[in-house]
Amino acid sequence: MAVPRLGQRRRNSQQRVPILRRPLPRAPQVGPTKLTGWVVRRRPDVWDIGPGPWYWQGKPATRPEFITLLVLHKLGWNPRFQTDILGGRRLPGGQVLDIVLDEHQPIIYITVKSYHHLGARASYYDAVEEAVVRSVIKDARVLEVWEKDIDQPGWLEAFLRREVGIRGR
Repeated sequence: MAVPRLGQRRRNSQQRVPILRRPLPRAPQVGPTKLTGWVVRRRPDVWDIGPGPWYWQGKPATRPEFITLLVLHKLGWNPRFQTDILGGRRLPGGQVLDIVLDEHQPIIYITVKSYHHLGARASYYDAVEEAVVRSVIKDARVLEVWEKDIDQPGWLEAFLRREVGIRGR
């Protein structure tokens, strides 16, 4: 039994089929380096928080949640993260709230949303979650922070200053 040559694979013992080799799409190139040969140009990161995983109050956080918590902390607030209501994830109908500012009157609940919240089913479940929050916490304000808006320079801090304010002022 002969071994197929480079660039060919054996379909059966009688036939050799050439492998079509297409060039791979190349990333934008900036210039050569000693180690890699080329550097890929990326959009600069607005938030220099390093690679994950990120934790807040001992609980794992996604990148947008962590950035929102950092900005709230910078504004002087002490936000509660991943707060259980109605039994949390353990009981049917329970909720886990992303970020809660219970020092603020009325209480503010901040939900951090991503692209997977865009569909009709997700919108329905988000509305149900908001109704449950409003039934448990009567005067709660619900703020939505979208992941796509967080990377716009200065947007998140301006939004939270306008909606929440600076603590102590």
